[in-house]
Amino acid sequence: MKLDVLSNTLVLLGIIGIPPCLCMSESHITNLRHEAMEMFHHGFESYMNFAYPADEIRPLSCIALDRDHEPNNSGMTDVLGNYSLTAIDSLSALGILSISSPRSYTWFWETVQRVSRTYWGHGFDRDSKVQVFETVIRGVGGLISGHQFAVGMLPIPGKPGYSHKGWKYNDELLHLAHDLATRLLPAFTTDTGLPYPRVNLRYGCVNVRPPPVDTEHGEKPADKCRKDEEEAEKAGFKPLRNERTETCAAGAGSLTLELTTLTRLLQNYKTNFPERVEIFLRTTPHMKHRWDDVEIFERVSQQAFWAVWERRSSLDLVGGGLDAVTGAWEPQSGSLAGIGASTDSFFEYAMKTYILLSSSPTVPDAKNPNPRLPHEYLDVFETSVAAINKYMLVESPAFFYQGVHMATGEPMVQWVDSLSAFWPGLLVLAGDVATAERACLFYTALWQRYQALPERYVPAKQSIQLNWWPGRPEFAESVYHLYRATKDVWYLRVGEMILRDIQRRCWGRCGWGGLEDVKSGKVSDRMESFLLSETAAYLYLLFDEAHPLHRGDIPWVFTTEGHPIVMPKGRTREQNELLWRQTRSKTDRKPRKNEETCENVKVSHPNVKVGELFSRTASRTDTFHPYNAVGLHLLPDNVPRAPTTLVFLNRENIPEEFGYFNDKDEENPYRYITPYSPTNGSFYPWTLPPQLIEPSSYCAKLPGENKIDLVFSVIPVKIGEIPPPSWIDIKGGVLINSLSGLRIGFSRELVEGRIEYFITKIGDRLIRQDEVVVIEKINIDSLQVDGQARFRTSKDEGYEVIFDFETEQKPPTPTPTPTTAKEGLKDKKVEIKMDGKDLDGDILKRVEEILWDSFKNQIYEKAPPAPRRTLTPKLTSKGKAVIRRHLHAILSSGIGAQEVPPLTLKTHAFLKSMKYTPSPTLPWRSVYVAGLGCDYPLPSIAATYPIILFKRGKCPFSQKMNNLPTSSGIKLAIVVNFDDTVVSHKLYEEVVDLDNGGGVNDWAGLRDDYLIRPLLDKYQIDSRNGQRRKNPIPLVFVGGGEATYAALGEARGVGLRERWKVSLDGIVVGNFVPVV
Repeated sequence: MKLDVLSNTLVLLGIIGIPPCLCMSESHITNLRHEAMEMFHHGFESYMNFAYPADEIRPLSCIALDRDHEPNNSGMTDVLGNYSLTAIDSLSALGILSISSPRSYTWFWETVQRVSRTYWGHGFDRDSKVQVFETVIRGVGGLISGHQFAVGMLPIPGKPGYSHKGWKYNDELLHLAHDLATRLLPAFTTDTGLPYPRVNLRYGCVNVRPPPVDTEHGEKPADKCRKDEEEAEKAGFKPLRNERTETCAAGAGSLTLELTTLTRLLQNYKTNFPERVEIFLRTTPHMKHRWDDVEIFERVSQQAFWAVWERRSSLDLVGGGLDAVTGAWEPQSGSLAGIGASTDSFFEYAMKTYILLSSSPTVPDAKNPNPRLPHEYLDVFETSVAAINKYMLVESPAFFYQGVHMATGEPMVQWVDSLSAFWPGLLVLAGDVATAERACLFYTALWQRYQALPERYVPAKQSIQLNWWPGRPEFAESVYHLYRATKDVWYLRVGEMILRDIQRRCWGRCGWGGLEDVKSGKVSDRMESFLLSETAAYLYLLFDEAHPLHRGDIPWVFTTEGHPIVMPKGRTREQNELLWRQTRSKTDRKPRKNEETCENVKVSHPNVKVGELFSRTASRTDTFHPYNAVGLHLLPDNVPRAPTTLVFLNRENIPEEFGYFNDKDEENPYRYITPYSPTNGSFYPWTLPPQLIEPSSYCAKLPGENKIDLVFSVIPVKIGEIPPPSWIDIKGGVLINSLSGLRIGFSRELVEGRIEYFITKIGDRLIRQDEVVVIEKINIDSLQVDGQARFRTSKDEGYEVIFDFETEQKPPTPTPTPTTAKEGLKDKKVEIKMDGKDLDGDILKRVEEILWDSFKNQIYEKAPPAPRRTLTPKLTSKGKAVIRRHLHAILSSGIGAQEVPPLTLKTHAFLKSMKYTPSPTLPWRSVYVAGLGCDYPLPSIAATYPIILFKRGKCPFSQKMNNLPTSSGIKLAIVVNFDDTVVSHKLYEEVVDLDNGGGVNDWAGLRDDYLIRPLLDKYQIDSRNGQRRKNPIPLVFVGGGEATYAALGEARGVGLRERWKVSLDGIVVGNFVPVV
């Protein structure tokens, strides 16, 4: 009924001229489009005015940036080739903006002319060793896309082929793309089909080796292939004499769009303008070309793509790094399969090559008699998506994709990188909009958390692994595609958030810098070319509904660098101009007044849907799941305007600074943008008005704990050798003998404000909350999981005081465990015969396992919940229960401390028994109860006791120690904390009720961070004779108050041991106990 009334009301509002949609007004969208355009021009014009023809401009210092001679500085040398990278990479963005901006149109033709004048005649004859992948997608792709805009294949105002001043364009960009691509061909000379990762543009050097002899053209191997290395030596850098040949799946397999389009353009040029080819050959002898075989570019790029795919694993997973010469996957980087760095654009080009070739398949020729068909690329994409969804997709606590081992599909890394934010956009292109929407929520929440996307983020720990953001466009790209597919205004608001955060945080006097640290907000003095060519262009297109690229039906795609390209079909320029006019006629219509950007603006029926009035995405039931997963609740609801940084407490209650503003430079026009939600911090993006959320929407229950499984490889055994069982049951848990072929399941839990892992199963054996998993420390220390030390053992800062004491309380009834339940089954005599013959022991064992599998669930369901890792005490002959307790203890420090205490108990020996035996297991059989021990020296009888027990207080620790008699019989002094205001006392008594006979686990103990370290600021001196002790007595400090003091005073045995812990990917595994 309410919706009917609302529907009728909105209809009436539309009739009287009030916008009938709770969306974004046309004027607001126009302003955002203008600001995105201004963002581009601020950076581009600064570059052209102060840095051209250099590759980049430093946005803070306003100086040009070119490559250096440091061969190890791949972040610079791979990309910067001294060929005006920013100008070339920005050509397509200028073409896009030219539709509505005469300023951009002027700069487009000005840039075409300046690039042509700079490089015509000699081409890109630069002594620069560049990365093949980056040069193809930025350089060749930018030139090709710019050429297609210039000749009208892609929509641009004015007459195609002529500038605004009447300058005639003679396909200079196409020839320069031809020259640049030809200089990269020496990289495609491996036997594997995979290109070398780098090549010298002048000499054709690959991997510090000369290119092969080109007998057909009479060329000789270059003698100066070491020139770039020699220049490096002159500059004081160490040359790469043994440069590696490692490439990656994305680098080798993401060249098809640019190089195939180049081949088709050159084919058409040869066919339509043969006389111009002759003129070119006569007048430009120094420019590189392959007019004799223009199909080579398409051929080598597609061979490289299939060379990668043919090396996929049996699970259809593609790894990261592989050797271009041998074709083998790299031992470490090659085993990691993901959708981010090193693999991302391979999947993108599988889908987009299918789209591009569908309109014009590769034609067979003598050198490529059986070219791949377009649908085969689609098969690669669909097969890859199926494998990615099967092995990489994580749906709890949020929807994201993790890195896995390409051979096993098991989780390998827990981080998500910013490059993977392209994936939702690619899914939209493939038609899977629903999955794309879910995936984009995670990146949106993560962006709001840090006002940028950190390079690597670890969802399991809610922490950053790599903290920079260089202005990457992948997130903006996905938001753009999702808006085109859904028309949900929520994505416009996300785009507004991206734009505002870049304006606020990345502004520089001469452009836009990336963020060196997304938390501190420190701005980098470098503006990568993709920030203009992609990030700014995608934001502009997001706010330009009427752009011809959105209205035409030409088969175009974006390359991975954001360059729109279209597959030519042999049209002449006149035909292309006609196509442009037809496309333009469809897009000249101006939006009607009050027309909004929501679907179904006119409400013509009473059954109103959420998408017509409100944002479908903002009203989803799972919108706040990513919000919780990335820790948005840790941020304040409202961010104050004034400070440059804001201090807040993170999930570990540690103060943390966050750089919300870049307002130190008073010239920054955006420094006062306020980045907080108009409602509260739980809504994202922070630009989202509350009116877009459907009033009756709700949040579904948050997903459960994050769980991972690790499977260890099988270790071969000798023929005839019977390997020991991988694990055995012991009292209180499981002892792992061997990790060979073992599957271990982990769950992530929040324990006392900390994230910890807990082992939940070993194979099919469920690990109860009251159990521990024991393994010999040496097996963990030498363990390599997929070439990485994911497990690490570390010694805890403290030790454990172990003691036995008696209590009158009877032991609690033990809860059923898999071991005890199986023992019950063993009491049942089962006789099974088959065909009159008795079954052997193995079959009987299998039957027992089957019976147990069907029975154990009932056992677990009936068993009462048990506290974590509780062990059952053992009765003495007197009927009293013997309780063994483990007290976390901190060793004293200072000049009077004994650094190495006498360790009396090996963990392994103790855990082997896991029994509550009387004190012979613990060596120190008597305890001297000394009270405060401050007023006078202890009597001589104390020297016969191995343990001296003190209360804390009244005098310094050093005075207590000086009152001890000097004796080799005293092994350890223990001080018990009695301060009720200290959290250790309260916490200990809260979990350890020694007065009532225990009732807690032996393994939990008291955490070290709740204990202070006692300071012995003076040398230990025997107060009886004033002499300094040659062998100081060790002192440890424990918590617990009167209950602990009384229990220790009556202990039947005391021991001391080291404590070790195991971490998985930096997170402590709470019930994994390494033994020595």
